[in-house]
Amino acid sequence: MRLTLLIVALFVCNNLYPQKFVKQKVLKSKNSSSETFQSMTFNGSWCWFSDPRAVYFEGKHKRTYSGWVDNYGDIHVGFYDHDTREIKSTVIYDNLEPDDHNNPSILFDEEGKLIVFFNRHMMGVQPLYQIKATKPESIESFGKVKELILNDPALKDMGSLNHTYTNPIKLSAENGRIYLFWRGIDGKPSYSFSDDNGENWSIGKIFFMPERIYGFRRPYTKIYSDGVDKIHFVFTDGHPRKEKENSIYYTYYQKGSFYKADGTKIKDLGGDPLLPTELDMVYSGKKGKAKAWNWDVAQDKEGNAVITYVKFPDDEKHIYCYATYNKGKWNNFDLINSGKWFPDTAEGKKEPEPNYSGGMSIDHENPNTLYLSVHRDSVFEIEKWVTKNGGKSWKVNQLTKGSSKNNIRPFAVRNAKEGNPLQVLWMQNTRYPYFAYLRNADFRGRFHSSIKMGLQSPTIDNPVNKENIINIMRQTADWQLANPRYKINETDWHYGAFYTGLRALSEVTGENRYINQLLNIGEAADWQPMDAVFHADRLTVIDNWAWLYGKFKQPEMIDKSKWVLDMHLARNYKKATDVRFKENPYHLEWWTWCDALFMAPPSFVEMWKVTEDEKYLNYMDTQWWKTSDYLYSKEDSLYYRDDRYFEKRSDNNKKIFWSRGNGWVIAGLARILENLPQEYSNRQKFEQQYKEMALKLLSIQSEDGLWRVSLHDPKYLDMGESSGSSFFTFALAWGINNGLISDKYKPNVKKAWAALCSNVNNEGRLGYVQQVAGDPYPFHEDESHVYATGAFLLAGKEMIELVKE
Repeated sequence: MRLTLLIVALFVCNNLYPQKFVKQKVLKSKNSSSETFQSMTFNGSWCWFSDPRAVYFEGKHKRTYSGWVDNYGDIHVGFYDHDTREIKSTVIYDNLEPDDHNNPSILFDEEGKLIVFFNRHMMGVQPLYQIKATKPESIESFGKVKELILNDPALKDMGSLNHTYTNPIKLSAENGRIYLFWRGIDGKPSYSFSDDNGENWSIGKIFFMPERIYGFRRPYTKIYSDGVDKIHFVFTDGHPRKEKENSIYYTYYQKGSFYKADGTKIKDLGGDPLLPTELDMVYSGKKGKAKAWNWDVAQDKEGNAVITYVKFPDDEKHIYCYATYNKGKWNNFDLINSGKWFPDTAEGKKEPEPNYSGGMSIDHENPNTLYLSVHRDSVFEIEKWVTKNGGKSWKVNQLTKGSSKNNIRPFAVRNAKEGNPLQVLWMQNTRYPYFAYLRNADFRGRFHSSIKMGLQSPTIDNPVNKENIINIMRQTADWQLANPRYKINETDWHYGAFYTGLRALSEVTGENRYINQLLNIGEAADWQPMDAVFHADRLTVIDNWAWLYGKFKQPEMIDKSKWVLDMHLARNYKKATDVRFKENPYHLEWWTWCDALFMAPPSFVEMWKVTEDEKYLNYMDTQWWKTSDYLYSKEDSLYYRDDRYFEKRSDNNKKIFWSRGNGWVIAGLARILENLPQEYSNRQKFEQQYKEMALKLLSIQSEDGLWRVSLHDPKYLDMGESSGSSFFTFALAWGINNGLISDKYKPNVKKAWAALCSNVNNEGRLGYVQQVAGDPYPFHEDESHVYATGAFLLAGKEMIELVKE
């Protein structure tokens, strides 16, 4: 009886004040998963208290600019060009701190030059950072990073002197004065100003001060300006995790003073800090019986504020709210329960940030439009909400639907007026633990997020068109980088093969973000290959590091790799080499399987290329032919995977020549010949083997353009496999481009490439990939792998050359 009464009482209590949401109508439209949208970057994140995060600027170019921090702590600025559809980015600060609170905010000066601000978050007392472009609309040329120590040292006894979050505002009515707002001493909202375009700054001042009822009580601030003479501010009491009642407050600044929403003057800027009791209370945490957190503020056509915030009846309910000021009063609307927090909570742990909502952003050019991240069907999706009656009812367009990843923290691009095709960017999370403060985390522990643009990935209607080749290369690379293989070491052979393709993409597009990813991987590994250094698979990554050394000439990039390769040379290899796989206790220390001819030889060649020491070339030459003499079937012009397959036969009584194994070999040959000097003694021998294999592969190419996993027994599994076929396509296209095989085979190679492109889905995943193996066995449409994507990218680069008129 008591239990029944308790249940009834709980039911009544929970329904006394049922949640009243605004009317909403979800429009029928063609929805797409977030994975089908283009990425501004495959590795980036941001918080929502440093803005603007994205700005449209139209001068000589029409570009959307944005900034982010990657999971190695690099600060990036990039753009999407609306005319050329280029995506470019550059690192403006290397290895700052892998924390999403550090994302940059961007401002354009009167000449169209970028001024970028950013900060550290959890590394003690740190300055703010400022960097200025030296050319209009350029991200290629920046001056030196300037450290801004703006907190007033006279107030050091108040608490923390750190600077966090950056919000620059430029007012034309004040002769272009730039205001910079940040979280300053003891976590209090602070400001400084510059009257010389950021060359010099006034000493910082606190301008909002809640009662200091506990240490480091930090109000959160959202800011927006019309860029003329008015700045809107929205504050909280503190962090909702630390507050019993977290309310929302509003004021605006104009011509030297602060005002309430009705125009009542509060006080002048530069005097005592504002107090919560002096401001408009937009939402009372006490009356509403739910803590709140501010998300955005904008300005309507009458100059009044429009505000979004989230309130939390409990940690599992995040109620999105919209507030307007009209006829002397605030009107608050509850939009939707967006669900719970989005971070990936560690198993068995309590979520440390339960108030991390998916997020909201107001379209500042049309504040009747919102972009929301709403939890639907177990995933956060991006939606566009539009009202025509001040917030009473809304039409909802689900921009993403059916996604497999959380889509959070949308940001409406500033200055993107109606008709601009790129209105919103957001984060797409593959993995997001806590707030991404992972300074000491390894590859698996870092956050993995992309910055998505509200633009669908281009449709590849003609796969042998140069522009489409670049598009599909970028899509597959970005998908692969956004979907890491957590169980594989990022310096092992699987990734080493992928990096060779990433290099090819960077050479085709000139996009620094791919090279920067390679640099970060090397730096994180301290440029050290994995253990078991005599294993050919451990050498694959060295090829990539030597290539980077050739570009940047930093000795630490190859010092350890040289030591590893020199160990190979120090052995009595001319006599001791044993390329038997069976009954050889040291079979993993020599090139006893054909895959090894891709994994190791190019690293020796690249090391020769950057050191000019011919010993590496000669070692590669000697060892290649020892393996070749043992595993290459002259009769079949193909390689056995290893000696276990000499006598083995398929179920159809055919010799077993594994597709990807031969793909490794002929791709290795092409990559060696690319760098091998014309006058090298054995070059003709390498060329001859390449030609034999190439002609054989062309003769057994299947009607659909691809190759089967068992090259001599296509009936074993009569289905095109992507990894071996990608390596073959790369090598054959390279051979045509370099005159080793006839142009008459161009149609064969184009057919192969087109078939491979059809194996890429609309998210950018290359499917039909046989997983890690040593011989033919089944594979499926939804199976992918990093090495296959690497091979596909290598092929793409050669296809661009092949289709040139």
